[in-house]
Amino acid sequence: MAFSFEIPKPDDIKNALVSARNKITGSGGVFSGDEKTGRFSGRGINGFYTVGDSSVKITVTQKPALYPASTVKSAVADYFRGYR
Repeated sequence: MAFSFEIPKPDDIKNALVSARNKITGSGGVFSGDEKTGRFSGRGINGFYTVGDSSVKITVTQKPALYPASTVKSAVADYFRGYR
């Protein structure tokens, strides 16, 4: 089941997305996109993102059944914040 959430837009969205790309692709995932929109997948998680004026909307379209949505949301949000 797909779900969406928003995080505050990082001050330096370009670097946050570079960090997300490096971490996702570094663990065998796929990341494509820019400072406006893009897609990501890895470890059974697929989704896309859209960058707005003050937030990043992230939609997870697929996740492993073993992980609750809250766990996936937390991990994906950290990637886009540049934390992981």
